[in-house]
This record gives sequence, structure tokens and C-alpha cells, in this order.
Amino acid sequence: MKKVLLIGEPLIRITPTNYQELTDGVESRVFFGGSEINVACNLQGFGCETKLLTALPQDSLGDRFLDFLDGKGIDTSSVQRKGERVGVYYMEAGFGCRSSQVYYDRGQSSLEAIQVDHFDMEQLFLEVGLVHFSGITVAIGSAVRAWLVQVLKEAKRRKIPISMDLNWRSKMIGLRDAKKVFSQFATYADYCFGLEPIMANEKDWELFERDTATVHTIRERMQTLKEAYKFQAIFHTIRQTDELGRNLYKAYGLADEFCCSQELKTQVLQRVGSGDAFVAGALYKLLEGTSLKAILDFAVASGTYKCSIEGDHMRQSLRKVESLLEGKNDIIR
Repeated sequence: MKKVLLIGEPLIRITPTNYQELTDGVESRVFFGGSEINVACNLQGFGCETKLLTALPQDSLGDRFLDFLDGKGIDTSSVQRKGERVGVYYMEAGFGCRSSQVYYDRGQSSLEAIQVDHFDMEQLFLEVGLVHFSGITVAIGSAVRAWLVQVLKEAKRRKIPISMDLNWRSKMIGLRDAKKVFSQFATYADYCFGLEPIMANEKDWELFERDTATVHTIRERMQTLKEAYKFQAIFHTIRQTDELGRNLYKAYGLADEFCCSQELKTQVLQRVGSGDAFVAGALYKLLEGTSLKAILDFAVASGTYKCSIEGDHMRQSLRKVESLLEGKNDIIR
């Protein structure tokens, strides 16, 4: 299996302990991550080699983040040491009727300092079989979009498949701008995760009503987007909470056929990064060349397993994730 090249921003999450709100003197925990980095960590656990294109500042914090990436086994040969800072976000974990809150502090992070003329394209794409990026990376700003386009064009020239997780963050980019910009980048993608915010046609400025959608309307939306952007496959997740507070997780996929995964349920320790775990599971099985049903089932199992693990990512073996599909959650003696 060839390497996956991931393009994205290193990010530090700071979360108060015990579901507290962020205020003076509150005890907090720090987690290293970022969407594409989370995907890379998950893939490494499955045995798939990864490479990261990003930037870190030339300071002690940048050194520690680089050590973290190296410790996960991620190829960091394309990590540039540029810029002034690592992006940060603060998350207050919700409890009961109180929703989680996120506050971003990621302006002018090192990713914006990357220069395309410093790339060694031969080295960057060496042994790479797939490129993955997210809408979060696209939303960072025009400086990032300028060099990202060049990398994606080079991947296309080399006939390397490209995957995009739409991953819209409304606090980073408004809906109308996201519709325009994400749609431009979706034209480079062979595989798409999500149904929004990209345009099915020139009048498609509203969000798809996923909360009230039926299987029929979901399939219709997926088919329209697949044809409009010539995706090889498109994926959509459904996550709900039952009366006992358990997370219900399933997904739909459309390639040559339309398919639904099995549904898995679990109590949630931490939901952060479960979408990235789903993407990692799907990418692994795509590279393996398995059926659409097998791709969806494993991806859902991966996303579900992450809900049981604290932090922004996980590094679990194939065997552990596959055990969820076999219903094996007893004590292993």
C-alpha cells in the first residue's frame, strides 16, 4: 500500500477539565491535532504509511509538535519550518443541555507562510498513492489556497487520486464564501466526504437539510454532486443520539452503486476527531480496493471506536477496529 499525503494545519486544542467553562485559573488539558493530522495518526495505526505537508514555527513549541508527529511514525520530510505560530483552539466540552463551545485563535499560523517555490515535487510525491485535504485547510485563507492549488494540480498531473473532506467550520468562513471556494477545490477531488458546502448548480446557495433528509433525498443529493464534480465516490455520515445518550453511527456511500453501512452504537467519551477517524477508515479501505460496503462498515467502526478514546485522534490496530463489526467488546483475557 502506497503512502497517503495529507495537507493541513497543525492545531493545539485546549479544553478545561470536568466540563468546566474557560475562565481564570481553570485546570485545562492540551491536545495536539488538526484534521489531517488526526487522519494521519489513524492511518498509521492501521499500518498505512503517511506523509504530512505542513509548516511549524522554528521554536520550542514547533520542535515539540514535530517530535509528536515523528513519534506517530508520520513522514515529516515535507514539514517546513516557517512562520510565527501554531494555531490554537479552545473547546469547552458541553454537558447535558449545555452545548460545546469552540473559540479559534489560528490567524497567521505557520501554514500561511508556506511558499510553493520551495517545494521539491519529486520528493513530495515520492511513493504517494493518494492525497488528502479538508475544507478546514481551504478556509484558512487565500495565501494557503494559492499554494494548495499548485500542489493539487501537480497531483492531478501525476494521476494521483485526491480526497477532500468538506469539513465546514462556520466560524472560519461564511456559507456563501464556503460554497464558492469549496466548490472550486472539489473539482480536483476524486473522493468527497460530505454533502456541503459545495454547489450542485449555480443557484445552490442554501444548505442541504440533512437533519430532515430522507434516504431518497440523500441519495439524490449524492448522485447530483457525483455527476457535477465527477467524483469516483462520495460519502455521507449520519450520527444521532438515542434516549440513553449513546451515539448511533452509520454512513451512506455512492460509487457505481448506492450503499448503506451497518449502524453501530456506543457511549461517547469524546466525539472530537471521530469524523477524521471515519475518513481514515474509508481511505484505508479505498487503498485496499475493497467493496463499497466494506469501506463504509470499516469507516463507521473507526469513527465509532474513536468516540471511546480521549484526545483528537487515535492510533488503533485494524484488529481492534474490526472487532466492533464482529460485536466483540467483552473482556479479552
